[in-house]
Amino acid sequence: MVQLTSRFIDELKILPRLAFLCQIILTWKCCLWYMDLGLEATTQQTSFVSIVTAMLSASFAIWVGKESAQDRSGNGAGK
Repeated sequence: MVQLTSRFIDELKILPRLAFLCQIILTWKCCLWYMDLGLEATTQQTSFVSIVTAMLSASFAIWVGKESAQDRSGNGAGK
């Protein structure tokens, strides 16, 4: 039963998807915080939000690239 459950979680990639969902939510909250600052935003706050959104884009690109590489090699969960 334990092997079946761990294999099921591994094949569906639940944990990476949950982690990515959390990253999306936190980035969204960061952007909302920044927009609430209005004209009082400092250059440090602007840089912080810029880096956070760039990291989200980079992690998404890495995740999509990894998924497509697994599909090409035949190691995907659906095969």
